[in-house]
Amino acid sequence: MSNPLYSYYPPEDTRKARESGYWNDDTLDRWLARQAEANPDKHFVEMAGRDGVSYAELNRRATRFAGALAALGCRKGDVIAIQLYNCPDFLTAYLGIARLGAIAAPLHMPLRDAEISPLLFHSKAKAVVCAPRAAGYDGPAMMARLQSELPELAHVIVADTDSEVEQGPSLAAMVAAGAASPPPAPPQPEDPFLLCFTSGTSSAPKGVMRDYQTLTANARTYAQTMKLDAESRAVIVSPLTHVYGLEGIHAALYTGGRVTPVERYDPQIFAEILENYRPRIVYCAPAHVAAALKDGSFDGRDLSGVGDVIVAGSLCPPYVARDFERLLPNGRVGSLFGMTEVLIATQTAMDGDADIRHGTVGRVLPGVEARIVDDEGRSLAQGEVGELQLRSLCGMTGYMANVEANENAYTADGWFRTADLAEWVDGENIAIRGRLNDIINRGGVKINPSDIENALSQHPKVREAALVPVEDEVLGERICAVVTLVNGAELSLDEVTAHLSEKKIAKMRWPEKLIVIDEMPMTPTKKIIKGKVRELISKSLTESSSVKA
Repeated sequence: MSNPLYSYYPPEDTRKARESGYWNDDTLDRWLARQAEANPDKHFVEMAGRDGVSYAELNRRATRFAGALAALGCRKGDVIAIQLYNCPDFLTAYLGIARLGAIAAPLHMPLRDAEISPLLFHSKAKAVVCAPRAAGYDGPAMMARLQSELPELAHVIVADTDSEVEQGPSLAAMVAAGAASPPPAPPQPEDPFLLCFTSGTSSAPKGVMRDYQTLTANARTYAQTMKLDAESRAVIVSPLTHVYGLEGIHAALYTGGRVTPVERYDPQIFAEILENYRPRIVYCAPAHVAAALKDGSFDGRDLSGVGDVIVAGSLCPPYVARDFERLLPNGRVGSLFGMTEVLIATQTAMDGDADIRHGTVGRVLPGVEARIVDDEGRSLAQGEVGELQLRSLCGMTGYMANVEANENAYTADGWFRTADLAEWVDGENIAIRGRLNDIINRGGVKINPSDIENALSQHPKVREAALVPVEDEVLGERICAVVTLVNGAELSLDEVTAHLSEKKIAKMRWPEKLIVIDEMPMTPTKKIIKGKVRELISKSLTESSSVKA
């Protein structure tokens, strides 16, 4: 596989995808224009504390922003980065970049100079749209610093302000001054549009380039699978800087529905939005639901208007899905499986059995194939745990300018290695059982920590839990539990093991060290970053069985 932009499927299969209509002439630009013509006054975006934005208004803003970018010298194919919270300005920038035919490169909000600089350098970004200065964040100043070391970064554009700023033009001023007619060369389905960087829970982020035909096919297929329509409202808690949140936007744009992005997550605000906006579908992470359940944010709320809640982005403990569903008189909780590299690959049947919805990620979507294999690449039967591998017509073209990563990501016969452990349940449903690189080797016994973490996170004092290995001269590795606690709580190793005993976890799988930390290292999509957890404990671990870090 010498081609750095290797595709899952051979040419005859991609030809079938086009002939069958799985890939078609859709682009996000065409979807927006179509909705603006058909439903000009209908609100696409509705958020607490902000004016609603109609399809026609968003279409106007996107067109004018594209014209203003062109006036700055940005052209079709240029990379333009976005670092913004979930807000209307994000969509103006994102869809304006699409209208220009440029490439959008979202950057997660928690990232700062050291993380952003290599991403902008790697992508050769010509411009960046950032949030204005706020407590704990000075995006304009940060981007100005980065300009001094990144000569290709020509423009810093600051959103959510009407005034010009020292670092460059404001988004509002560009929309006001931009040309009212769209650029002359509209994007085509095969054009690259979205450059996302992987979450990097265990390694350095890698750039995944996306074209319109895979993005729109995935959103269209998912909307049809979930029976979304023009009356559907989506509450999107996941950041729009990640493909999970973006595909929620794309699905709504395809159907002509409404979206309510959650600007900044807070358990009480999350619960209030669910009560007030009564969404047909909710896109969130397990950590969002677990935090709100733990602190009682849903108590006393009328959640009768909530429909399908999709918890994804990381492994969802079944008890979290079950406990939340009990609070939804008319709603159900399910899961999907997706990755930056494959978009949304599976979805639970929302009218199916609760054990399947809460314990698996469901079945593959049309256009996706899955297999579960052992270390030798042999396909496994139901009940056997191995690596989940996927082939998808919504798969990435390849990691950007990273031949080695591409060669390691695929099998010889073209299947993408997810590095997730999984097993078949009930024939067609897939249950995720952990990550290959999370396995702890204790004296030759391979221990998968995922079910132990789920059990430990059910302790009333524990907010988040991660199990990682620590070196041991005798056994090679021992198990260390790293936890964050609810406010004011204290926890001992004896309490941990007693709890795991009650949960029927075998003694040989109990942690032998406990570290309590103030904040768990997380990706913006609420995945625990095991690599950073291991770095943290290597600095703080002592001979004591319980250590405060």
